[in-house]
Amino acid sequence: MPVTDHQMVLLMAYLAGEEEVAERVRTELAASGTAEGLAELVYAAFVIAARRRFSPAWTRSGVIRFVAQVRALLSEQPDVLDPLAAEHQLRSAMGEKMTSYPAAEDRARAQVILLDALVQSADLDDAGLHELLDEARQLASQMLAGPPSADST
Repeated sequence: MPVTDHQMVLLMAYLAGEEEVAERVRTELAASGTAEGLAELVYAAFVIAARRRFSPAWTRSGVIRFVAQVRALLSEQPDVLDPLAAEHQLRSAMGEKMTSYPAAEDRARAQVILLDALVQSADLDDAGLHELLDEARQLASQMLAGPPSADST
């Protein structure tokens, strides 16, 4: 199943700070059972944004500093972002081979929160945000389609 327009609207609204629109579309997706693919869209956008922010020469200390800055912004909710999960997700997005993985919920929360922080730090305008999400949609759709089958070669 490819990424849907509704999923794109939801992520765009969330990243643009349009909370009411994001909540309404999230509710619609949940009610219709069409949220499949949203996690892949978030992940793809997160990886693209992380690579734009930290490439080509990323460092662990740069990742740690960024996570610390994000956590400082969330100081009213200190438990909302697990620092180890956040650092893990950024390092993984940069291509580091990881041997252990945080809980799925911690990974997902880290991706969503860090994606928002990466977009904010990049100071993207509407066109830049659309470009990021269009690229993420293509990548997520490829992920959802899976590897090419032997019959298609």
